[in-house]
Amino acid sequence: MRILVAEMRRKGASLGVTCEEIAVVALEKNLRVPLPHDYRAFLREAGGVTPRGIWRGLWKIDEIASLNRVLPVFQWFGGLIGFGNEGFTVYAFDYRRGPLPSVVMLGLSSSDWDDVTQEAASFEEWVRGSL
Repeated sequence: MRILVAEMRRKGASLGVTCEEIAVVALEKNLRVPLPHDYRAFLREAGGVTPRGIWRGLWKIDEIASLNRVLPVFQWFGGLIGFGNEGFTVYAFDYRRGPLPSVVMLGLSSSDWDDVTQEAASFEEWVRGSL
């Protein structure tokens, strides 16, 4: 993940700072779900990213739990855990099929499961596809 984060920086991503394992564990407790290993590694390395330049807006580690609580779309679509957005599009992990979630996208005003589109099988694949 360190190499991928370095590549993100070279491509213009405005990354956050590293965070401690205790912060990631606290987030998982708050969300009541284990985060994918590649996303955990990203959070440890970069803590999130701001929507600057060519990059999609990944939420900072200290924003993730609260945004999942306050954005109605995550109340309407159980099994999705949001981690970023780009305008009115939200990116999330889809836990409906088990503990290894895929990355999906949907609109903030979506109201039907047909609006949920799979983007990638994993967070790392999703990031690589965005570079």
